[in-house]
Amino acid sequence: MYFTKYPHRANFSFTDSFDPKSGEIKAGGRCFGTRMDAFEGDIYRLRIENRDTWGPNKCLAEITPPPSSDTNRVQITSKFGIEILDRHGKELISASGGESFGVNADAWMFRFRVGHDARFYGMGEKTFGRLELSGVRTKFWNTDVWGDFYWGQVQDAPTDPPYLSVPYLIIKKGSEYIGILLHTAFPAFMETPGIEKGRAFAEWRDTSPELILGAEGGQPDIWIICGPTLKELTKKLQKLVGVTPLPPAWSLGYHQCKWGYEGEKDLLGLDENFTKSDIPCDGVWLDIDYMRGYRVFTVDERHFPHGVEHTAKRLKQNNRRIVAILDPGVKFEKGYDIYEDGHKKSVFCLNHEGREFVGMVWPGETVFPDFTLAEGRDWWAGHVESFARQGFGGAWLDMNDPSTGPVDPTGMLFDHGRDAHRQHRNHYALGMQMASRDGFLRARPNERPFLLSRSGSAGTSKYSAIWTGDNFSTYFYLKMAIPTSVNLSLSGIPFNGPDVGGFGGTPTEQLMTDWMKACFLFPFCRNHNGRGDTGQEPWAFSKNGTATVRKFIR
Repeated sequence: MYFTKYPHRANFSFTDSFDPKSGEIKAGGRCFGTRMDAFEGDIYRLRIENRDTWGPNKCLAEITPPPSSDTNRVQITSKFGIEILDRHGKELISASGGESFGVNADAWMFRFRVGHDARFYGMGEKTFGRLELSGVRTKFWNTDVWGDFYWGQVQDAPTDPPYLSVPYLIIKKGSEYIGILLHTAFPAFMETPGIEKGRAFAEWRDTSPELILGAEGGQPDIWIICGPTLKELTKKLQKLVGVTPLPPAWSLGYHQCKWGYEGEKDLLGLDENFTKSDIPCDGVWLDIDYMRGYRVFTVDERHFPHGVEHTAKRLKQNNRRIVAILDPGVKFEKGYDIYEDGHKKSVFCLNHEGREFVGMVWPGETVFPDFTLAEGRDWWAGHVESFARQGFGGAWLDMNDPSTGPVDPTGMLFDHGRDAHRQHRNHYALGMQMASRDGFLRARPNERPFLLSRSGSAGTSKYSAIWTGDNFSTYFYLKMAIPTSVNLSLSGIPFNGPDVGGFGGTPTEQLMTDWMKACFLFPFCRNHNGRGDTGQEPWAFSKNGTATVRKFIR
């Protein structure tokens, strides 16, 4: 899978005829059906259909449209041109007949003329370090950034694509806003007009003068949302893909985490220090070290000699919860009860040979639950229910890109081996979120669940908060966190935030206080750093540094 190569319009066959009565178009010698639906609030859905080319849309993300309407701000013109009109009936953006829609095997694209004054926002979690996104070529494919990119690039340069994929674009024209959502789990791509003269030393560096939106497979199914304001546009998007449920109040507070905290001793030590330092803290977190040999759904008794519930009860006296990590990779090991149970119930992804697909993650060789299957989600939810009943207040869903270590993930197949990896990768994390939320509700039906996830897609906001993945203790990552979070929020996932202070490396006192000055404003606020790096808890700095951090937490 090429992360930084993109389909080119010259390789696509575009529509050469359109019958407005039947809705049939022809492109590249094939016939396609078209369907346009209008909904209240100036929301429109455009679908292209050909069963032999695409089959049904299996995207897990649910769309909930408002009631139907007879509004017509999106119109189909001769030769299958597309016009999107403003509130006064004047053209905002358009696609000429014969140039609007193209196919290349099962890949597809739409092309729009947007004008030189158009500005672009959204695109989910893109880490380009800027809010406005003109002159961008990008792909939507959930990656394990630290595992999939060159290490030198990760440290001080944008990496694209990142962990989470929401193929949603906001177009600003004058005082009006248009949103376009590609409802697909296949790898999607976008190309926005706008040339950065400083980089255009060759023609191929220039982006297209037209706006290009498409995917490398799956039925073309796009939602077009008309503003009129950015606020109204965002509200409409969130209602389509699912608003964020009211979270537990404690999840909105300050959280403390470090890769290396193991169990009772570390957590009660944090509890004591936060109390002595008079610093509020609502969640204390555990990375992979609390498990027995990194086996998911296990607890190493050496780290919790009195059990998790005992520690949870002591922490709750100060209104603090334990949040522990859950990775989807299940150790491929006979005799391990979680593996044996999943193997017996046939809930793991398969490879091309019809056996369980095996990757290499923290426990060594691992297999992966197939969250596209209802029975796979139900199996995971049952184990999450048992996990929650032990006393864990929430779950941190990591490595769910899914990360397979050095093993090529494209050999991981879904739906009992029938569906290719690219068909479901981008909503693998969504399935894990759905199942995990279900598990917590089974355990505690009268308590709002809290989940945090690394990867996700459109629809994630209904189930989980997002942190923007592994970062570094640098001003580069601090600066990048702000536009990344804002565009993620504009793309329908407002409950998000970065690792405060940076996960990799050790911040200076000035850098740490600067992180806090920014990150207390983010909806999710967790201080997290890596194993082997100097601790960055609030009391790890000078008296003045601790006082500053305390001030912004409070």
